[in-house]
Amino acid sequence: MTKLETQVRALFDAYAKRSDDALQNPPKEDIDGVVSAFAPFFVESSPRGVIGGANDDRFRSMIPQGFARYRQVGGKHMTVKGLKVIELDHCHAVADVDWDFAYTNKAGQSGHVTFTNFYFVTIAGGTPKVFGYVTPDEEQAMKDHGLV
Repeated sequence: MTKLETQVRALFDAYAKRSDDALQNPPKEDIDGVVSAFAPFFVESSPRGVIGGANDDRFRSMIPQGFARYRQVGGKHMTVKGLKVIELDHCHAVADVDWDFAYTNKAGQSGHVTFTNFYFVTIAGGTPKVFGYVTPDEEQAMKDHGLV
């Protein structure tokens, strides 16, 4: 395993743990840790469109809101089921991450939403940072599973 792949895997091991911890009861939210996983500016693309944003106070304030929403719809666990690192050059990679979102819906039924995100990662600053990601339609997936 190359140094770049090792760093990208460590980034997502920590990111997944933070995400899962935030869904526990009581939740343990490591906002600083989540913020530190992202570059000063990053871009998201999904079926809803492309948006970009700064890693600033607004982003910081959105993180606990996102975790609260996941808990509100019945989220219990967020785990990585697969991770493939595609090296682009000596300091850039794409992390192909298979996620599993375990939930208990309002009817008391347990289930899983599985999805794949692609994260663009740089280590140009010395530590791995996400500077972009591609994600499926999360809102539609939640509707399909009766969570919203």
